[in-house]
Amino acid sequence: MKKVFLMFLISVISLYAYEELNINNFEEKIKDKNVIVDFYAPWCPPCKIVANNLEDFDISKPENVHIYKVNIDDELTLAKKYGVTKLPTLIYFKNGKPIKDYVGVLNSEELLQASKENFK
Repeated sequence: MKKVFLMFLISVISLYAYEELNINNFEEKIKDKNVIVDFYAPWCPPCKIVANNLEDFDISKPENVHIYKVNIDDELTLAKKYGVTKLPTLIYFKNGKPIKDYVGVLNSEELLQASKENFK
């Protein structure tokens, strides 16, 4: 029982490991940077897998790539603005502009490859 609780606690903590963006700080945080924004919901099981994969990716990611999260339950306006209709969705931004989106679960190797392709 302790192991199950510990695994649950780790998965919940990993959802909140990156800075949460909202409608007030979104534009400022993503401008002039290479950014991956994870649009997620706390109730979404695949989103928890992506959160863990982002943690693994964080170890090998290029230094010029920043990762942020947007909880669509709290920031529905942002989700609508960027056309997020399925979860999980990762949107890659370059200099404040969306350049590519990925729907579904990507592993850390796929995240690294996508970063190399999108942030040349």
